[in-house]
Amino acid sequence: MTNPDARLSRRAFLGTLGTGAAVGLAGCVGGDEGSTGDGRADWPHPYFSPEGTGYNPRATGPASKPSESWGIEVNGLELARPVVFDETVYLATSERLRAFSAADGTELWSVESDTQSGFRSSVTVDSERVYVGHSGARTGVLAYTHDGEEAWHAPTASSVWAPVVRPEPDRDCLYTADTAGNLYRVRASDGSVEWREELFGPVRSLAARDDTVVAGTEGGEVVTFRDEGVERGLTGNWRTKHPGGVQSLAVAGSGDVFAGFFGAGVARLSGGLRAGAVAWHQEDPSPHGSLVVGPRRIFSTDGAGLDAFDRREGSPAWQAGDDFFAPPAGAGDTIFVSDTSDDGGVVAYDAGGGVGLDDTRIGAERWRYDLAGRALTGPTPAGDALFVVESGGDDGPRRLVALRAG
Repeated sequence: MTNPDARLSRRAFLGTLGTGAAVGLAGCVGGDEGSTGDGRADWPHPYFSPEGTGYNPRATGPASKPSESWGIEVNGLELARPVVFDETVYLATSERLRAFSAADGTELWSVESDTQSGFRSSVTVDSERVYVGHSGARTGVLAYTHDGEEAWHAPTASSVWAPVVRPEPDRDCLYTADTAGNLYRVRASDGSVEWREELFGPVRSLAARDDTVVAGTEGGEVVTFRDEGVERGLTGNWRTKHPGGVQSLAVAGSGDVFAGFFGAGVARLSGGLRAGAVAWHQEDPSPHGSLVVGPRRIFSTDGAGLDAFDRREGSPAWQAGDDFFAPPAGAGDTIFVSDTSDDGGVVAYDAGGGVGLDDTRIGAERWRYDLAGRALTGPTPAGDALFVVESGGDDGPRRLVALRAG
């Protein structure tokens, strides 16, 4: 398979399922679980890392109750939480891709989409490029330099909604997927589509670790592949189907996959010799957006609060909170959550849950900050700050806000 139109047939793919192939340790995607790969406390992907864990092992974000450091008006429909790389905050709306100074909110550059087109995914950033999904006149992935100059366009058959998965900078490839059910490997240096694989429905979530790529579809299928390189393409590891569309995916170092399903809870799917088997499944609650996969616990939000599960067994650990629709973020021993109610804000919890039983806790909440309006995105911890988009209240504009302690 050496060209963009080469595809893995359904029959050939199904013939590779159930082989129990273990997850490899070398390939396109590298780096430690939960690491940006460069030792900094950035948040370069909406789910933090290519693995999709939503968890930064380094303690970042405000340690105590913060105050507003700066806020700047943003228009358009926000696509996901802002991301942060090298002291720059990036935010994509349907109309504009913008970059701001993390220190003071100064707008460094912006790119507007034309009236017949629009940005469709949140932003992924690495040391070389800024990547975002686009539809309309140039459907696919657009890459920009850190100065806002367009670097290349990688065409796809339909809109790219799932964030681009970009490996470590020493690997010249990235993965993307579209709503027509295609998975692509793209050369990161120039945007060349190196191969395309046809899946089984619109792809809503994407994650990768080492040489394993995991895709989740609107129809509830979780599919894992092994990337054998440009010449050989993909081979199927396993495929499984669950009720409810896939809302989120994260792949662990063991090859296990954590998946959240619309209306169907959270599951841990085994890698290795039991590839694809359900290790545990919590049917309720069902996550809104991405998960946080920490060292000991899994965290999700379902609109009624924050839920913590034991990572190994899946048993409920603790609950807290109220109108938490936006996805949480984990950093060190803290879980940050956006309260999306009209009088909400941002809340920081001890990842251990304090002391208590279920949703009756003492010491779980570390601090709470009330925004001018309700939170519209999940929070982004990076450096000593926390970034979130808020509605601005009844009369105010939508704003990107930076919160810092002290």
